[in-house]
Amino acid sequence: MFRKVFYTFGLIFFVCCSFGCWGEDVKSEPTSPANLSHVLSLVDSVKVDGKNITFVYIYSNYPDYKPAIASGEGVSCVDDVGRMLEVLEHEVLNWGNDSLKFVAKGMTEFLLRMCTEDGLWYNFIYKNGNINKTHQNSIASFGWWAVRGLRGLASAYNIFSHVDEDDTLLENIRAKIFVSQSQWRKRLVSYGKYKNTDIGRIPAWLINDASDVTSELILALTKLYRAGFTEYYDDIRKFSEAIVLTQFRDDCHPLNGMYFCWKNLWHCWGNNQAYALTESFRIIGDASYLSSVKVWADNFVRFVVNEDYPNEIKLFSDSTYVIKDYPDIAYGINSIYRGLKSLYEISNNEEYQSLAERVFGWYKGNNVVGVKMYDEETGRCYDGIDESGVNLNSGAESTIECLLSIYKRGYY
Repeated sequence: MFRKVFYTFGLIFFVCCSFGCWGEDVKSEPTSPANLSHVLSLVDSVKVDGKNITFVYIYSNYPDYKPAIASGEGVSCVDDVGRMLEVLEHEVLNWGNDSLKFVAKGMTEFLLRMCTEDGLWYNFIYKNGNINKTHQNSIASFGWWAVRGLRGLASAYNIFSHVDEDDTLLENIRAKIFVSQSQWRKRLVSYGKYKNTDIGRIPAWLINDASDVTSELILALTKLYRAGFTEYYDDIRKFSEAIVLTQFRDDCHPLNGMYFCWKNLWHCWGNNQAYALTESFRIIGDASYLSSVKVWADNFVRFVVNEDYPNEIKLFSDSTYVIKDYPDIAYGINSIYRGLKSLYEISNNEEYQSLAERVFGWYKGNNVVGVKMYDEETGRCYDGIDESGVNLNSGAESTIECLLSIYKRGYY
């Protein structure tokens, strides 16, 4: 019912804006570069304890692209709702799409409900709004879905501190950020300490010993800092220092500049270390962050592009490595693209702009199968490329990550 009502309103709004329902003298406003038709078709809501909880379905399968439910998980997750709020932040604040504020509010309520009183986070919900508390990827913890939830709350705070000025909602957001703070600061107690591994020592204050998870927390913290949470300056600095220390450096090795995501592994999905460091640099101004990202761009990114965006790379203590080629997914492409694009914005080095454009080209068909992965007419981004070709499904994550790339570029 929610989707039908939403689309009736949305269609009227779109026609009026596009064709001048209020007279021919209405000046045309800049329009968003992103097509949200598909991702909004995956949006639904449920009433829980008198509140409207809005979510986005995880899966959408070819050929009808209707929402699909995975057995054992649920219909939606913090992982996707958190990132969807970043899409809505762009639409509401940058493109004036106020019609999406009620979607943003419902998704904010979703995230608030998934964060426990001690700052741990659940991930999946069922169709009736109940929380899945037993699935291995939904147990209350502070890891992947927690940091993505915080990314979403940071975007929600930006939205509702600029529009509507809903003091109660803003206070609820601040409260969940504060209790989550107790969890990430437990890691910072180990600042300056290290753990020994087969490939050398790693900072002991990473979130779950993983630089990829930590990088996504930095994305949330830097946004919160710019929104007025200046008390997070040292948190950003310390976590960013940890990211730099996870970089593999060997001028004579083809993987020079790679950031280990976890242990001896790099994976394409969620490799946001470079993007996080550029965002930290804008605040902290530490030249070592920028130097690290330049080594990544000048060496490792070129290797990854030439290898057609491998899914995983394992590096061993004897300097040998193995590559897992597939799947190629938008979550990996967007992570690399935004890191490069931010590096270009800071450095004004056209080589980084050119390299970023080459990476963005993956969406436009510059990939191993020569197929456009984003359809600007429908707003769908396909779920990836594997050994057999293109996965024509189009779930929330793939589409959201592609849309975030488009916002970063400013056009498709």
